[in-house]
Amino acid sequence: MSLLPWHLGSARAAEASIASDRVPQGWLVVGTEGWGEREFGNWLALRLLDLAVELDASVLAHPDLLWAVPEGALHRVDAIRALVEFAQGGPQVAPRKVIVLEQAHAMNRNAANALLKTLEEPPSGVHLLLLTSRPGQLLATVRSRCQRSVLPIDGASGVAWLTAQLPDADVESLLFEQGGAPLAVLEAHANARGPIAEALDGALRGAGVKELSERWANEGLADVTGRWLRYVQDALAGGRRLPALDPVPARRLAMFAQELQWIRRQLLASNSVNERLMAERLLDGWRDLLKA
Repeated sequence: MSLLPWHLGSARAAEASIASDRVPQGWLVVGTEGWGEREFGNWLALRLLDLAVELDASVLAHPDLLWAVPEGALHRVDAIRALVEFAQGGPQVAPRKVIVLEQAHAMNRNAANALLKTLEEPPSGVHLLLLTSRPGQLLATVRSRCQRSVLPIDGASGVAWLTAQLPDADVESLLFEQGGAPLAVLEAHANARGPIAEALDGALRGAGVKELSERWANEGLADVTGRWLRYVQDALAGGRRLPALDPVPARRLAMFAQELQWIRRQLLASNSVNERLMAERLLDGWRDLLKA
C-alpha cells in the first residue's frame, strides 16, 4: 500500500520519531472515517518492523506482528486477551514487536479493561497501534495511555486522488453519498455498491421494497443508513437531490432522520441486530412519508 497524499506530513513526523528512537509504545492513530487511518496504520506498522511499506500488514505472517480486527461490530474479550498474551516477550526477528488494533473504538468496556494493563506497562520493544475514527468511544483511560496522532484531511487532494482512481465516474455524486470520504467511495466501487438515489426514489413509491431490504441487509445496512441519512439531511437543508421529498413536511423528515440515526447506532454497536427487519422497518417508514 502506498501512502495517501494527505498523509505525507504525518508520515514525516512518524519518521522523525523512528529516527530518534522515540517511538511511543501506545500510539493512538485518529483519522476521519473514510480518509485512511487503516492505510496509515499499515504503513506505520511496516516502518516499525523495518519491512517494505508496499506490503499489506493485515495479512502478513510475521512473528513480531499481530493485526486485530473486530468480529462483526465488536472486539471480543477473548481476542484482546490473546493480543495481551502475544505482547509478552520482546521481538524475535524485527527491531520491534507491533500490535495493530483496527477500529479500536469497537472494544466494549470489558475488552478495553483487558488491554489496560498492557498499555500501562508495555513490555520493552512492544508497540501497540490503536487505529480509530471515533476516539470519543474509547475509554478515557485507554486514550490517556497513548500518544495521539491526528491524521489531517484535504478535500482538494482527496478529489484529485479519487478522480485519478476513477476517471470515468461522477466523483462529485459519489463523494456526496460517502460524506466526502474518498476511500469510502473507492471501497463502495470495488464492491459494486452503486449510488442509492434511484433506489430511494423508487422505494418512496413502494417499488421493490422487499427485494431492496434483502439486498441492503446483505450489503451491510450500517453503510446504507449512513448514505441514506445524507439524502434526508440534504432535503432538510433545502437541497433537491431527491425531488420526490419536496412535499414532505420538514417535521416528518426530521423524525425519520432520527429513526435512521438510532438504527445506525444499533448496527454499529452490536452484532445481534436483525438487519433485514431493520431495513424493512426503515423502508416502511420511508414509504409512509409520501402518505397524506
